[in-house]
Amino acid sequence: MVKLLITVWFPDEVEDAVAGGADVVDVKDPSVGSLGLPNLGVVAEVVERVRGVREVSVAIGDVRCPGRYLEYVAYAVARLGVSYVKVGLEVPSVDLGTEVVTQVVEGLRYCSEKPKLVIVGYADYVRVNSLPPMKVLEVAYKVSADGIMVDTRIKDGTTTFDYLTSEYLKCLVAKAKDYGLFTAVAGSLKKEHIHRCVELGFDVIGFRSAACERGRLGRVSRKLVEELKSEVLRYAK
Repeated sequence: MVKLLITVWFPDEVEDAVAGGADVVDVKDPSVGSLGLPNLGVVAEVVERVRGVREVSVAIGDVRCPGRYLEYVAYAVARLGVSYVKVGLEVPSVDLGTEVVTQVVEGLRYCSEKPKLVIVGYADYVRVNSLPPMKVLEVAYKVSADGIMVDTRIKDGTTTFDYLTSEYLKCLVAKAKDYGLFTAVAGSLKKEHIHRCVELGFDVIGFRSAACERGRLGRVSRKLVEELKSEVLRYAK
């Protein structure tokens, strides 16, 4: 089953996301980055409102360098009972990326119920001098992560498909499956991209802007989420 991921900024968006058909309720602060770290209290309230009826994922930042704080952040959000922890690798080398993710893994090590770890690479990696998604996949495999996601770092309306070809993404998905990792895609996607994402074999398709009234800094709309869910169900049979 292809899962629909809807990103919320505030707890009062959860009801519309869930009622609209989101399989995964993702939490981040879109005002501070592609994978902006949300307030801890917001994450706690989202988990409480979801109450186990959906999975919850949390973004912990677009990380540019290793730092011991990553252990604490990963540990704190994991203890709240989230399903996935996502970390964006805005780093220029595999070695730095491995160091970053190793610190996240170290924080999760202290949790009896570990969330799944998702490593995020950027489709527009050239613009931000970060690792291409295929290299991010190497990091994910190296540290035994659970999944990889492709997103865009710069949110200016351009999409993942403006930077990466279908052939590149198809190869990425195939290689990830060989490694035993699930795959997710986001990056200013629109409803019309869903068919393509399903055809490429992605397990999770993520939205914020297309699910909101007035764009990514607006508010999640139940109606828009329903339309996205309907499109996923239409093609993911």
